[in-house]
Amino acid sequence: MVFFRIFLMMIILSIVACSEREKHSSITFSPTLENQAFQCDKEYVLDNDQWKLSQFYFYISQVSLQDTQGNWQSHSLKNTPLQSRNVALLGQSCRDTQKGNWQLLFEEPLVLSDFKKIKFSLGIPFELNHLNPLTQESPLNDSTMFWVWQTGHKFIRLEMDSERDDWVFHLGSTGCKSPSVMRSPSKACLYPNLYSFEVEISETHPLIFDLSILTQGFSLSSKASCQSEHENTYCQSIFNNLHQENIFRINNGK
Repeated sequence: MVFFRIFLMMIILSIVACSEREKHSSITFSPTLENQAFQCDKEYVLDNDQWKLSQFYFYISQVSLQDTQGNWQSHSLKNTPLQSRNVALLGQSCRDTQKGNWQLLFEEPLVLSDFKKIKFSLGIPFELNHLNPLTQESPLNDSTMFWVWQTGHKFIRLEMDSERDDWVFHLGSTGCKSPSVMRSPSKACLYPNLYSFEVEISETHPLIFDLSILTQGFSLSSKASCQSEHENTYCQSIFNNLHQENIFRINNGK
């Protein structure tokens, strides 16, 4: 009888422990370049020049998860200094002593094995993009990620330096019409530059953001910098690269 009780207790504890391990509060994003982690303390040899990260930030919004039956469910994010319920700012500045923020935190813990995919927008939807940043909750109150009311926020801010040159990529909406740059547009911008992705997820592997794919087709230089100008040929290359599905993918060691 005592043995049976002990055996039963071990089973219960095992089930509870497994249940706790299966619950996750976050999904981690892992930027890479040249199949290496994209970090402040690393140098990357590109076209015979050594490049270093200066800063890299990007917005994630409109997050939903697909369950194993194929149904999509919206999931609120946790309110933090870098997240609201529907927008998160991920990234890092190498000028800052604080650690980077690469985790998408959910309001409620999730059993990730119940879900197959995550769907999200890289950027900010129109209805939030052009509001006054001075009155917005974090992370939409970050002035370093904002252009002007007319164009709104920088969806991506990626800046790199070498000993001889620098390269800048700022993604955001363009072709936005309003009476002045200090006024918000009443209609969607001609070039929203808001990209949506569906990516498989895993309990054990982070999501790669592959910057080698982002920068395919050109060499980094100040000349190749892009501020999302539609007529800029380097911007066009990057826009095309952002349509490649595997730019975000599971890091499964392959």
